[in-house]
Amino acid sequence: MKKIVFSLIILIIVISSYTNALSVNNDISWEPWANSVFEKAKKENKFVILDLEAVWCHWCHVMHEETYKDPTIVELIKSHFIPVRVDQDSRPDLSNRYREYGWPATIVFNSKGEEIIKRAGYISSDELKIELQKIIDDPTPEESPLDISNIKYSNNPFLSEELKKELIKNHKTSFDPVLGGLKTRQKYLDRDSVEYSLIIVKNNQEKEMAKKTLDAAIMLIDPVWGGVYQYSTMSGWNYPHFERLASLQGEYMKIYSLAYEIFKDPKYLKAAQDIYQYTKEFLSSPDGVFYVSQDADLKPGEHSSEYFNLDDNSRRKLGVPRVDKHIYSSQNGLLINGLVTLSTAANEKKYLDDAAKASEWIIKHRSINAGFSQTLSWIFRDWTSPETIIKSIQWILSNKSLPERGFRHDEKDAAGPYLSDTVNMGQAFLSLYSITKDRKWLIYAEQAARFIERNFEAPIAGFATAKPSCEVCAVRKPDIQVDENVVLVKFASELFKFVNDDSYREIAEHGMRFLATPEIATRTITESGILIADLKLKN
Repeated sequence: MKKIVFSLIILIIVISSYTNALSVNNDISWEPWANSVFEKAKKENKFVILDLEAVWCHWCHVMHEETYKDPTIVELIKSHFIPVRVDQDSRPDLSNRYREYGWPATIVFNSKGEEIIKRAGYISSDELKIELQKIIDDPTPEESPLDISNIKYSNNPFLSEELKKELIKNHKTSFDPVLGGLKTRQKYLDRDSVEYSLIIVKNNQEKEMAKKTLDAAIMLIDPVWGGVYQYSTMSGWNYPHFERLASLQGEYMKIYSLAYEIFKDPKYLKAAQDIYQYTKEFLSSPDGVFYVSQDADLKPGEHSSEYFNLDDNSRRKLGVPRVDKHIYSSQNGLLINGLVTLSTAANEKKYLDDAAKASEWIIKHRSINAGFSQTLSWIFRDWTSPETIIKSIQWILSNKSLPERGFRHDEKDAAGPYLSDTVNMGQAFLSLYSITKDRKWLIYAEQAARFIERNFEAPIAGFATAKPSCEVCAVRKPDIQVDENVVLVKFASELFKFVNDDSYREIAEHGMRFLATPEIATRTITESGILIADLKLKN
């Protein structure tokens, strides 16, 4: 009997050891994004595979649990690739470059940092095996999309009449007259399209377009907790993906508040307030600043449609989807702007108080202040003009502040700074100033504009999404993004109206030369934000 028991123990140990060995073998050792991964790839004669994920993303979870656990995938990667995994929310430079491909986005580089393939969304293990083996057999890079670095940018900071007509046509033809929103498989409220319609709402066609989309997009707001889902699939509004991003809460809050101001329809104010209630309960930190997102899944990788059909008590008994508690400046800027707009629409001070509280936290914990050398550089930026030098010194003395203030993305950034953090906060400050008339917000807005000019201005036109983050890889050249330059042109144009300083108008014009370039303006089915930026600059 003792021999039998002893044999069983030995068998259990052997099976356990074998299982553990398989488990270890099936674990990919992911590395962070850095120059060193390409140095390592060169040394080991390997490729680099980047898994650019979103922590709130259902299909990212599925790829984690299925595709990257497949033993064949694990062995292929270990033998031929340096695996890198990055949360795209943490790296706006990478997110902006590859957002057309995900999430998740899968990019494979050679050791020189050249992109071989770029793939969008979920990839099954069988599909990825084929892709990886193709690269091993023939690592010739695929043909890249349009390279805007060789484009001749517009000399005119305003849209030509011809280009303006084309953009207006694209704005109208991209609209779905049956369901509202854009004519795309994914349904969501396109911020710029609806805002442009609201700006020129006296046009009856634009008025009806705005209402059609606003009414339909209410279906994306959770009827139990509030808060807006990211989008709906299947070319309809009732197949939502359940992740809730702070950036979208801010944008939708603003649009529905603006819609209420214009149409006085109470359902639009309710939509904005429902989004606020969700944000306040689920995305607010104890300090009054805002977290990044809430996961689409209660259990990572498992669809949660049944869960989100439950009432409040039934949901909470099962648990609450994970909240990403990073605090990023760019997302807070969007939410602050939404809160200010809601405060105006609802005529309630509590929203304005929340906006101010979050702003103060970001200023205290995320600021990048100008140093001594940057301050001198700003004062003597035109050393041939004594008038400019005197005015600069007077600004510092009268405002008791340094000339520049930018913002980090997170508490500590692996790269950066990033344009989105400072431009979104700059716009937030300007919104606060427009309501409160408290001069400190205007000072912060001016500081943000100067920081942007010094750190992100591209040589010919536009402003880059970030400083170069990689010396050897494909993202060593900073990208220039349409949506970020739209926000910047709007911000700088409004700032010029308040301050009447030509430098802010020049910032707006520099951004607009990028946006007014036909190859840039017409790359997607609609770029209504460019029409808004053009109107803001002209006015």
